[in-house]
Amino acid sequence: MPMRWLLLTLFVAASLSSRSCLGMDDLIHLRNGEREWDSFPIQADAPSLSHSFSASEGKFPKSLSLEQIDVKQQWAIEINGKLLGRLVRDENHQIIVLDIPPGFIQSGNNTLTIVQTGNKSPDDIYVGAIRFHPLSRADYLSQCTVPICVTNKETRQLTPCRITVLNSDGALMSAGNISNETTAVRAGVIYTSTGQVNVKLPPGRYDVIAGRGVEWGIDSVRITATPESTAPNHLKIRREVNTRGFVSCDTHVHTLTHSRHGDATLDERMVTIVGEGIELPIATDHNLHIDYEPRMKELNLQCYFTPVIGNEVTTPTGHFNIFPVAKGTPLPDHTSKSWANTINSIKTQTGAEVIILNHARDVHGGVTPFSPERHISLTGNSFGNGGFPANAMELINSGAIQTDVMQLYRDWFGLLNRGIDVTGIGCSDSHDVARHFIGQGRTYIRINDEDPGAINVNDAVTALAKGKANVSYGLFTTMDVNDNFQSGDLVTGTDAFYAKITVQGPSWVTARQLELYRNGRLIKTIRIPRGERAGIKWTGKIRLEQRNKDAYLVAIARGEGVDSLHWPTAKPYQPQGIRFRPCTIGSTGVIKLDWDRDGKFSSARDYAETLVNSRLPITKLIRTLSDYDVSVASQTAELLHEKGIDLSSEDFVTMLKTAASHTRIGFTLYRRSSFGIGE
Repeated sequence: MPMRWLLLTLFVAASLSSRSCLGMDDLIHLRNGEREWDSFPIQADAPSLSHSFSASEGKFPKSLSLEQIDVKQQWAIEINGKLLGRLVRDENHQIIVLDIPPGFIQSGNNTLTIVQTGNKSPDDIYVGAIRFHPLSRADYLSQCTVPICVTNKETRQLTPCRITVLNSDGALMSAGNISNETTAVRAGVIYTSTGQVNVKLPPGRYDVIAGRGVEWGIDSVRITATPESTAPNHLKIRREVNTRGFVSCDTHVHTLTHSRHGDATLDERMVTIVGEGIELPIATDHNLHIDYEPRMKELNLQCYFTPVIGNEVTTPTGHFNIFPVAKGTPLPDHTSKSWANTINSIKTQTGAEVIILNHARDVHGGVTPFSPERHISLTGNSFGNGGFPANAMELINSGAIQTDVMQLYRDWFGLLNRGIDVTGIGCSDSHDVARHFIGQGRTYIRINDEDPGAINVNDAVTALAKGKANVSYGLFTTMDVNDNFQSGDLVTGTDAFYAKITVQGPSWVTARQLELYRNGRLIKTIRIPRGERAGIKWTGKIRLEQRNKDAYLVAIARGEGVDSLHWPTAKPYQPQGIRFRPCTIGSTGVIKLDWDRDGKFSSARDYAETLVNSRLPITKLIRTLSDYDVSVASQTAELLHEKGIDLSSEDFVTMLKTAASHTRIGFTLYRRSSFGIGE
């Protein structure tokens, strides 16, 4: 059990022992339907909360606060049958405060209820610790003023950042601040574009944490807020991850202003971009071309990032992020049910050079692009979609993380083995200020990063399309071969090949292991013994086994999920089962190895097609596969199946028994994964 849940269980048990006459000290575990996660008890306390309280005439409270944990669905808060408000749809532990309008509370007995409404999908939550206050929400939350200043430890200059405020129970504490041109405010979270803010809080003890995304360390201070304490609190953060030569990009960014869902306004988005250190944000509101530049300049933030106009083309058969889009460009057709027509419209209407398939394993509009009924992951065969049309795909979407975090990587490997050049993408899909925040998942593009406010967008787009990009979700992993070749490159030469791999991350992210994949197959696992240290967590050189057939390499580092509420890793958006163990990831792009020394790269599919088209007798073809790897065998299996050969026939299975072990594995994997073929 993660430490956060262990502490929560102990806290809930302790809180159940006391009550107040008006409020409610207990935290109650509520659930409708099946258990959502195995971290929750098998039995919930109740499906809804009902709390009775008495009020005296002339002493009616004006606001209430309550504590909520793990709220994903919609829950209504009512007093005497009148809708007061709703719990915040946010899984993070937080304190929310609501005004109580006149007429909601009556003299004598009253009842407060919290009940799930709308979508009745499983949702385990904790809620309670209800307190009534004689002050309005604004007055209650603004009793004390706590000045906070955050500086870059090296330059000693104020720096944009995210400030996290936790109460004495470790919950995100609502503040009396409201968002303005320099801040974006949610419960327990204040982004500041200037590095300073006067935080308004009720009296109490709080922990304040300052950070600026995955490249930076954090600093914290414990404060006691009183109406009299107005001394400034200084926090200092420093860069702990060296990303020189890489631009931090989030390819999937929304606003409430334009997408009309989520909660981040355009101004709040500008502040969160600089607060998380994103240098190349792509505006991808649904079926719109939005330009951040005018508002960015009005807010005087142009030195921090270079905005790019994009679009999330939201179709009935999948969502595609596209960019760059010139101002005034016509919108592509988002109603088409054909991938070919959708992509043709994108290209002819916008000329966008990057087309990303988004969240391919999620259901939208009743369609999952990479469901088994539409796509064979092993061989990258999108038979139900009309062929893979994009040049990039999301591997990590931190707003819609997968239960099996490696599934999209396996899908990617299948496309690469098919010979389709696809750049792996990390992004946030952020619609919010604090729930699924910008830049948690991100892509590092290998280009000049000296001036974040003047990034060469053409260079960035070209590099991304060529695969010169790494994915980050808490960790930053880089790899080069023979000191000269990096992600997106073809390694040539006659010398032996060596791969140097470096795993970096801030001190608050722990790395546990590094995995090296060749043609999508795991060939080496390295444990990282001191993965909690800041900066370089592991670095080393690996000699690559000499081969005579081309292959590609990808390195993936993984670590523990982040419990700390200054950067919490989220649960899956569309879970598969009730078991989930959060993690962090840093993966490289593809490095291609010209092992056959012909000056070009041949994919597993290329080799398989050459073999099948050679018209060798099946028995000889199977023997010839001993010179190739598992990925070539799987691609060959698909080609033979497409030619009408029964791979499950007794004669074929018997023939395979004498084949090389990796050949047998390749055919077995294909039979297991392909649609309509039995074991």
